[in-house]
Amino acid sequence: MASFFQQRSHWPSWLPNELDWLSKQIRPLLHWHLASFFCITAGSLLALLTPLVLKWVIDRLIPQKRPGLLLLAAGLIFLGYQSRMALTGLGSYLMLTAAQKLTLSLRMNLLQRLDSLSAEYYEDTSVGSIMYPLKEPIEEVSYFGSDLLPTVLRMFLTASFTLVTMFLLSPVLTLTVLPLIPVFLIVRYQFRRRLVAHADTVQSSRLAWSTFLEEHLSSVIPIQLLGQQKRQERMAFCLLAREIRSQQKLFITSISFTVWGSAAVVLAMSAVIGYGGDMVLSGVLSIGGLVAFYGLVTQLFDPLSGVADLYARTQKIFASVRQLKSALELRPSVTNVATAVGLSGEHPPQIEFVEVGFGYRRQKQMLHIPSLHISAGEQIAIVGDNGAGKSTLAKLIARFYDPDSGSISIGNVDIRNIQVEELRHYVCYLPRDPVLFNGTLSFNLRFVRPSAQEGELEEAIGTVGLSQFVAALPDGLRQRIGPGGCQLSGGERQRVAIARAILQRPRILILDEATSCLDPSSERLVLDHIRSGSTAATLIVISHRPSTLFTFDRLLVVSHGKIVEDGHPQSLRFAANPPSTRSSYTAPAIDGRLRGASL
Repeated sequence: MASFFQQRSHWPSWLPNELDWLSKQIRPLLHWHLASFFCITAGSLLALLTPLVLKWVIDRLIPQKRPGLLLLAAGLIFLGYQSRMALTGLGSYLMLTAAQKLTLSLRMNLLQRLDSLSAEYYEDTSVGSIMYPLKEPIEEVSYFGSDLLPTVLRMFLTASFTLVTMFLLSPVLTLTVLPLIPVFLIVRYQFRRRLVAHADTVQSSRLAWSTFLEEHLSSVIPIQLLGQQKRQERMAFCLLAREIRSQQKLFITSISFTVWGSAAVVLAMSAVIGYGGDMVLSGVLSIGGLVAFYGLVTQLFDPLSGVADLYARTQKIFASVRQLKSALELRPSVTNVATAVGLSGEHPPQIEFVEVGFGYRRQKQMLHIPSLHISAGEQIAIVGDNGAGKSTLAKLIARFYDPDSGSISIGNVDIRNIQVEELRHYVCYLPRDPVLFNGTLSFNLRFVRPSAQEGELEEAIGTVGLSQFVAALPDGLRQRIGPGGCQLSGGERQRVAIARAILQRPRILILDEATSCLDPSSERLVLDHIRSGSTAATLIVISHRPSTLFTFDRLLVVSHGKIVEDGHPQSLRFAANPPSTRSSYTAPAIDGRLRGASL
């Protein structure tokens, strides 16, 4: 059996592809499933003991009046039943263990896949949609291994052993019952499409609810401030009602399946009583044989009464498999090439743009920079209207995305030829809203460098002006800051994030509005400390504050995806119309100093 799974190279077209995928996931855990299979097989064989002992009691012990053996018969029935329960339970436990290992493996594989995806996936996909495959679909697949597979296996083995025993008791009566089994299969075929459609609808409605709930719970306070609780509650009611309706449709279809499928069971039992009774009267079949045969027919069709539920659940599992396959097949748009190299101190942190063009899927040809050179160790500021392309330019340097055309080089190496992990250590991009974690200040500061010493932490928090703040905390650096740093102010969160970036020791540091929550004097103080303490690093600051921008020796002005001015702030036309006094920036005519060009 192991070689059957391990050596199979072609999956039969008449079997669902979802089973092919599940079989591949199960292969590493095959030894657990084989042990469970043997336990369940032995339990299914013991299920035949009770009808056969009853036949022996009715045909032999009672007519021959041998009460002494009745105790043995009772003991055999008790032993058979209890042994069957013990073996079945052991088999289920082994299958559950395999299912739990599969769940762990799937969750880790999916998490690793999600961790590898690029920025555009997370910008286009809600958190609820991202999280959903990690929860219910994997739980459904786990149910397949822990409950559904053992149940189906018990049903199959019990049915097979029962049919063989029935045929040995009475071939004629067995052939009378057998034609009724295809009736059930035909009914199943007729209901299959509806069950599949309803199962997919249940999954999509649950995904919609999960996405809404994630968004709602993360925005409760803004919703309250806008006074839109009732509107959100109406949306929640509609989504929940849709889920309930889809579950009801699935349930009704399953019940209809059960009703029509039970006709085969009723006909089979009627045939056994009618035709079997006539065989007893004719002397062809003993009373004990009839009782045993009736018990076997019940044992044969009894599992079929639950097939509708199992089949509906199977369709839900297959729908979950399809979702998991889709999630696991996602691929990042930013990847390492086979010849990717690392970066070292030999690569100066200089940046070069050559004929770079880039556009988002929703906004084509957003950025076009024919030429831009930022020297190693240079400290520059970038300014422009909202949507002008400032952050996009910075994100291209950190390789959030790959340019549609042209090239970006760092240390004379095209960033597409640099290992992504190396590039992210070499280049640190810090956005306006930094991410902090539910832990201590020390944990958040050491997130990038767990080996950082206490002295380094103190130096970093001193650079961003947090020393007095930390000293006033009851637990100092061991103070917990809550989920997302919710116990800190916006400015404190930004300071902690900047301190963490300093501890990373990047060769290129990009601050994209990363000091926007600080007052002007504090912002200037922090930037002065960073500039004086990071002379070997290239510093790029994106800001809207003139008080910040005019402290740099070089300023890039970005408008409509192009660099329209480049030079010392006081020498640019931008100086006469800073962002605090204008509503819209008008690009000057292109002069000899420009390093960018229009689209």
